[in-house]
Amino acid sequence: MMSFRSKDAHAQTRLNWPWRSQSPLSAQLLVDIPPEIELSDYRRLPSSRSESPSGLLHDEGVKEEPIPDLDIFFERLYEYFCAKGLRCIITKWIIEILNVLFMVCCIGFFFLFVDWDTLIHLKCGVEALESGEKPCDLMKAIKHDPLVPFTLPKMITVGSMVIMTAYGLTNFLKFFVQLRSTLNVRQFYYDRLKVNDLEIQTISWPKIIEKVVLLQKSQKLCVVRDLSEHDIIMRIMRKENYLIGMVNKGILSFPIHSCVPGAGPTGSHEHGRRNYLILPKSLEWTLNWCIFQSMFDSKFCVRKEFLTSPDVLRKRLIFVGIAMLILSPCLVIFPLVYVILRHAEEIYNHPSTASSRRWSNLSRWIFREYNEVDHFFRHRMNNSAVHSLNYLKQFPTPLVSIMAKFVSFVSGGLAGALIIIGFVGESILEGHIFGRNLLWYTIVFGTIAAISRKVVADELQVFDPEGAMCLAVHQTHYMPKRWRGKENSELVRREFETLFPYTIIMLLEEMASIFITPYLLISEVPKTSQYM
Repeated sequence: MMSFRSKDAHAQTRLNWPWRSQSPLSAQLLVDIPPEIELSDYRRLPSSRSESPSGLLHDEGVKEEPIPDLDIFFERLYEYFCAKGLRCIITKWIIEILNVLFMVCCIGFFFLFVDWDTLIHLKCGVEALESGEKPCDLMKAIKHDPLVPFTLPKMITVGSMVIMTAYGLTNFLKFFVQLRSTLNVRQFYYDRLKVNDLEIQTISWPKIIEKVVLLQKSQKLCVVRDLSEHDIIMRIMRKENYLIGMVNKGILSFPIHSCVPGAGPTGSHEHGRRNYLILPKSLEWTLNWCIFQSMFDSKFCVRKEFLTSPDVLRKRLIFVGIAMLILSPCLVIFPLVYVILRHAEEIYNHPSTASSRRWSNLSRWIFREYNEVDHFFRHRMNNSAVHSLNYLKQFPTPLVSIMAKFVSFVSGGLAGALIIIGFVGESILEGHIFGRNLLWYTIVFGTIAAISRKVVADELQVFDPEGAMCLAVHQTHYMPKRWRGKENSELVRREFETLFPYTIIMLLEEMASIFITPYLLISEVPKTSQYM
C-alpha cells in the first residue's frame, strides 16, 4: 500500500500516529478483484419505486411526492450546507455566470480586437511629446474588422469562446433544472431540521447529521433500515470513495517519465519500469464524465454491463481523448486567461506569492480519507500547509541561497534608490534609460527583490527533517513505507515536492495537462479499464 493507511502495526507503534479504521467500502475498494456487487447495502422494497413513502418530508395531512433517491437527496443536503443557504446559492450562480461572461469578453477583446503590433509601437505621454507626435490615440490599436482575415489563431479563439459560452449556458439552465430540488432541501432544513438560512451559516455539519439521524427514528427517511451517521456519509461520498480507491490501488499510475508535468510519486512497478501517479484537473473531469456519470444506475448500483463489458468503457475513453485532442488548442486558452485574470494583479502587488506553494490536485486524492467530506478535508489540508512548507525548508541549497542574497541585495538597493529619487523629484522617474522610464525599472527591481528574498534560506531554521515530516504526516495521514527512515533523503524530498509544488509551477502544469490528458486517455487509461 502506498497510503499512510497501512496495517503495519510496528510502524504504528513506533511513530505513534493516529490510525483510522477502514470502512467496509474501503476494504472492498482495496482488494485485487473488482467488486461484482453494488456499492450500496440498501435495497428498495419490491412494491415501491422509492425508498421513502409519500409525505415523508411533510406533515401527514399534506400529500407530497416522495424522495426519488436518498443518495441524491443527501448529496444536495450537503451541498446546501456548504453553500450556506439559498441566497448564497443564487448569488454564487449569478457571479459564476458573470465570471463566464467576463472571461468570454476578455478572450474576444484581447485575442481578436486588440492590435498588439500597433499597441506596442504606440507612443504616449512624454515619449510622444519628445518625438513631436500627437498624443496617442488608443483607438488606433482596436481592430474594426477583427475576423478579417480569418486565420487559424482566430478560429481557435472563436472556438474557445463558443465552448466557454456553451459552458455558461449549461450552468445557467442547470440552475433552473435543480431549483425545485434546492427549494425542497431548503424546506427540509426549515420544517424538519428546524434550521434556517441564518443558522446554517454557523451550525456544524455533525450537528446536521445528528438531526437527520434523530429524524430517521421518528419519520423513517429510509423504510428498509435505520440510518446512522456513517450510512449518510457513505451515500454522500459514494463516487469520491471510488476515485480514492482508484488512486490508492495505483490504477492511475502510468509508465510515463518523471519529468512529465503533473507526475507525482511512484505508484507501482511493471516489467522493471516505474509507473508514476498523475491526476490533473482535466483528467479528473474526464474520468468523472466517462466513468462516474455512467457507472451507476437509477438506484445508485454499479451497472452489470460496466463490470462485464470493459470494452465499452475503453472505447468511451478513447473517443473522449480524441475529441479532447482536437479541442485542446481551444481549451488551453481558458486556464491561460484565468491565470492572468486571477493571479496577475496578486503577483504584481505581492511578488512573493509567485514562490508560494499549494497542494496539487493529485495530492488531494492521495491524502483524502474514505468518507471524509470535502470541508473537513480542506480544513485538514490547510492545517498541513505550514508543516509541509517547514519540511521542504529542511533542504537548503547553499549555492542558490548565496546567489539569491546577492540578487536581492542589488535589486532591492536599486529599487530603493529609485524610490528615493522619486521623493526628490517625481518628474525624474519619467526620464528614460535604454528606452524605458525609471518607474518601469523601479517595478522590475522591486519584483526581483521580493522573489529572491523568498529563495534565501532562513538562518534561524533548525535542521530536523524527521520532526518536520512527523508534524506534516499528522495532518496529511500519508507516509509510504519507502519514505520511513529516509525523511532526510533527496528521494523523499523530490516526491514530496511533486505533491506540494510552487503555485506558478502548478498552474503551468495544469495548462500543459490539457495536452497530456488526451495522450493518457487514448493510450494509457484504456489499458486499466478492466480494473476500474
